[in-house]
Amino acid sequence: MAVSKLGVGIAGLGLISKTHAAAYQRMSDVVDLVAGCDVDATAATKFADEFGAKTYSNLEDLINDPAVDVVDLILPHHLHYEAAMAVLDAGKHLLLEKPVAPTFEQSVAIYKKAAESGVHFMVAENTRYMAAYQAVHRLVQEGAIGEVVHARTYLRSNEKAHLSMKGNWRTEFAMGGGLVMDTGAHSFYLLKWLLGEIDELTGIAKKVFPIDNEIEDTAEVYGRMKSGAHFSCGFTSVSEVPHSERLELYGTDGGILVDQMSEPVVKLFRGQYDFAGEAVGDVPFGPDAWHPGGWHYESVLTEVTDYVQSLVEGRAPLISSGDAVYALRIVEAAYESIRSGKTVSIPADAAAGL
Repeated sequence: MAVSKLGVGIAGLGLISKTHAAAYQRMSDVVDLVAGCDVDATAATKFADEFGAKTYSNLEDLINDPAVDVVDLILPHHLHYEAAMAVLDAGKHLLLEKPVAPTFEQSVAIYKKAAESGVHFMVAENTRYMAAYQAVHRLVQEGAIGEVVHARTYLRSNEKAHLSMKGNWRTEFAMGGGLVMDTGAHSFYLLKWLLGEIDELTGIAKKVFPIDNEIEDTAEVYGRMKSGAHFSCGFTSVSEVPHSERLELYGTDGGILVDQMSEPVVKLFRGQYDFAGEAVGDVPFGPDAWHPGGWHYESVLTEVTDYVQSLVEGRAPLISSGDAVYALRIVEAAYESIRSGKTVSIPADAAAGL
């Protein structure tokens, strides 16, 4: 697709919007950041002052701006479906922050609508763009540890401040909140990308910290992949350690450990006497996650850059957005198991058409 210079409008001017905007500014030869949109007038004013873009308080006005070719949606989860459909109805290109929507059905509808509309669509799942996980994916594809037989993820954060805010979208299921929804989607995407589809799962969850809201702050989801490998995913939003991630893969010929709190971040182990392991040297990001240069910041910059470059170059993005849609099917199954206390099987056709 031949594109000269793209006009971008960002809808939702919260914290992550600054990183998206910084990415667009780095690509000023092909992108104009022309507008932002938020119902919060203070946020809109700050955005305009920092990035020199005009602002709107209404999404419809942003979409209808003829200077806007691409809409970057970074809204609370419960607003994703209607907003994304409005963008697609207008024929605008769409970058949509994860999770795609609060339900799998809505996520599939957005995905199919984007395909039918012929616009350039991508789910902004920054897990795909973390250098550590890219290195792991390469090692798995190369067979560095043989057949993967067990995978384990753990995501830790401290969201007590957000979870204590009345009306914050994170605190209500109806607004797309919930730890498994907000955080679990990352791990379920990662499993799909690295190892394929999930066969069945069991979920458990509880509230550890006494905050007056309806959502869980600690959860575990475990089960079996269709490959036969076992998996477990742990989540907490009330930890007293820095926001960080961990991934363990165990195979028939070795293991891989990713730990954001360690240096080096990624190590490859071969055999029971390999106590030292081998540092994977092509991972440039260390444990300082939330500062410029850290792997979360860099991965968001990279995902936005890939979206723009793939649009300009007329190619597909590196991420398969269908995998991010599939993650919502696993989120729903996890909550079904948590609420019923039963193991849930994933339909064989859950990823069909994605």
